[in-house]
Amino acid sequence: MKEIIAMHGWAGDSHQWSNWKKIFKRVDWDWQTSERGYKDLSPHAPKWNYSSNGVDLKRVAICHSLGAHLIAKEVLRSATHVVLINSFSRFLPSTKENRPIKLALNRMMNAINTPNEAPMLRKFDIKAYKPNHIDVKPSESKLLQISDSGRLRLKNDLKLLINSDSLPIGLNNSAKVLIVNSEQDYILANQTKEKLTEDLLNHLEHVPKIINLKDEGHFITKIKNIKTVQHWLEFDHA
Repeated sequence: MKEIIAMHGWAGDSHQWSNWKKIFKRVDWDWQTSERGYKDLSPHAPKWNYSSNGVDLKRVAICHSLGAHLIAKEVLRSATHVVLINSFSRFLPSTKENRPIKLALNRMMNAINTPNEAPMLRKFDIKAYKPNHIDVKPSESKLLQISDSGRLRLKNDLKLLINSDSLPIGLNNSAKVLIVNSEQDYILANQTKEKLTEDLLNHLEHVPKIINLKDEGHFITKIKNIKTVQHWLEFDHA
């Protein structure tokens, strides 16, 4: 039995997992996606399908960016494997490098529920996909469909990101963890990535595996890289 629950990050939605879902379902994984409901989709927090604790059971939480802090704690506690894609324990670096990042985040916060909201989210999307291309037209149409409740979650989750300073609550210390870092990530600082690895080494029973992708930005878009994650879950020490 092998199943996955995936959680997107800030300002994202469950549509981003469409290629992941296709690839994993082809090799008989049960796949569910969590949804925060910022835009035109309703919030959804799935639970594990299988309750058995057999040795052949794999419950995998795949989290992108802030998704590691947004996924249901009960899901994280019961995960046998966790894939952290451009994720973090503490988002803001603890050095003076954090000042321009904090100023940019505050500008983003102030733009929510103003005429600057859509341009801010569009700019964030482009930066998150860089160096890969994003078609901004479908993205822009979704930005017009943010509900009042979605907007409140967007704001509260940005506060969560700014104030993050530790590993996600509920992370099982016996889980096997894969860290996926993109070398061309324009969202996360290098110190932020190093802090995550340091915190995981202090928390986990098993040393986490790290994969560095040279040709990706904050979002993972290439099929070959999705298959690299699949291979680790299927065949490597996991």
